[in-house]
Amino acid sequence: MHENFFVYQRRALRPLLAWGIGSSLLGTALLPFRGAARHFGIQAVAWGVIDVLLAMAGRRRALLRAEALAAHQLDEAVAAREAEQFERILRFNAGLDLLYIAAGLVTALRFASRPDRRGLGAGIAVQGVFLLLFDLLLAREVEQKYL
Repeated sequence: MHENFFVYQRRALRPLLAWGIGSSLLGTALLPFRGAARHFGIQAVAWGVIDVLLAMAGRRRALLRAEALAAHQLDEAVAAREAEQFERILRFNAGLDLLYIAAGLVTALRFASRPDRRGLGAGIAVQGVFLLLFDLLLAREVEQKYL
């Protein structure tokens, strides 16, 4: 028997939490520098904090849903619908991630002579690449296991 969707979802959000923490720490370490490094760091901190908050909220919700399922307050049909909805959200987010990557690259290249803009754009693009990989891999796994 495989784990229920909510137990899986809680575990599957750990990499997002770890990325957010690591990104925030790295970004904080870059803040004392000037130019591109500092602005890359600002992006890393901002995106990292958001990732941590999203991961924590998602993990908390998944825990509550797993407990409700175990207590028979939810049935498997609800879990199946939520797995389908989660997979759709991940695929939609992957489209947004492509926009983040493109916007970051355009900013970094268009303003290549400005270190602050170059760092800002590179920071956005790096976050977008991670999120794209995370969202696509997780969506595929949800589809394979629960849909």
